[in-house]
Amino acid sequence: MRPSVAILLASALFSAASPAGAQSDAVQVSRSGRGAYEASLAPHPRGFAIAWHDTRHGLPEIHARLVDGSGRPVSQEYRLTMSAGRSYEPSLAVSRPSVSDDLVVGWYEVAADDSTSFAKVGAWTADGVPLWERTLSDPRRHGRATVVAAAGDRIQCVWIEEARESESDGSRRPAADDPRTPAEGEPSAAIWAQQLDLDGEPVGAARRIADASRTTWNLNLRVDADGVPWIAFDAQLGTRASELFVARLGRDRVTLHRLSADDGASSVYPDLAFGAGRAAVTWWDTRDGNAEVYLAVVDEEELPHGIEPVAARVSDTAGESLGAYIAWNGARFGLAWSDESEPGRPHEVYFQQFTAAGIPVRAPRRLTDNPTASLIPAIRAAGSRFALAWNEDNVNARGDHRSGGRSEVLFALVP
Repeated sequence: MRPSVAILLASALFSAASPAGAQSDAVQVSRSGRGAYEASLAPHPRGFAIAWHDTRHGLPEIHARLVDGSGRPVSQEYRLTMSAGRSYEPSLAVSRPSVSDDLVVGWYEVAADDSTSFAKVGAWTADGVPLWERTLSDPRRHGRATVVAAAGDRIQCVWIEEARESESDGSRRPAADDPRTPAEGEPSAAIWAQQLDLDGEPVGAARRIADASRTTWNLNLRVDADGVPWIAFDAQLGTRASELFVARLGRDRVTLHRLSADDGASSVYPDLAFGAGRAAVTWWDTRDGNAEVYLAVVDEEELPHGIEPVAARVSDTAGESLGAYIAWNGARFGLAWSDESEPGRPHEVYFQQFTAAGIPVRAPRRLTDNPTASLIPAIRAAGSRFALAWNEDNVNARGDHRSGGRSEVLFALVP
């Protein structure tokens, strides 16, 4: 792919020299000085809210900041979590943007002794004042991959629970009458969901949504035009490799559907978005022998019947393409992803617009061009444009998952 260049950002974050013609259209949101990763982005009455996990205090904790509609910071950076453990991968929502600017954040926390992990959710004011916090997962199981979304006057929470090693081999299990006890032969990982009211109190019991795999690392949660939550994920469940699934979380029942064919090639990390009566799904796939980004767009009511007949490859580079996310904006949508154009080169952020029929509006555009790796772009509608947030990772200073390396979070508007 030979994309046109929209935002050529040569990052000054790590003292890299700017190439000729570079434009600094992106705004640095975090001032970590250490490692800021996994940006989450949500519309907010003041513009946008951005959350990430950050190692500036030694261990990963969740931080957040508000920016206005142009990306200019309008708040300080707030440290939201202050636990003895390590907090990762925030999922951000604004509970009632028309009447409130409170932030709701889901994340997972690894215990200080590494013995377990917990799926968590909490709320803070726009000034970073804590309102409430709740552990979602059963303390007898590992909890992770929490995602949250506003659904009317409720907060939809979804997460993964996984048996501890001693449970998965049957040597220690919860009591037989516990609703979270796996049946014999049941996968040791499962997706759970619970709705909370705006004060963080449960609305009904948590419910088991679907089986998952130990390799199910990512969940994406969206609410359709009727206010019904959907969860998109990948899992290897009776298939030769990981495949794509969606679950519709109806009030009375959950329906689960496999979207991708059992072709022996991994289809992973799906994102799902609804707009203009359509459902758009993106993911990355190895069916053509390389990790590439794919897209499928169907009428909303057709989504349960699968996407294979309309699946189309978006990226076409020698390196891997991954981390794809979608946002609708009226009758069109934007798709953003990270692409290693050549093996061994740092990933860059790419962007492409499509009509509601899934037809490209123009060719893919590379939004970054710098010696750091531009990773995992979050995307939302922003007036007539799209807002993106991602992290710039110094590939020469990468650390482990505990202490991190050097990375900062950036924000940009894309026409």
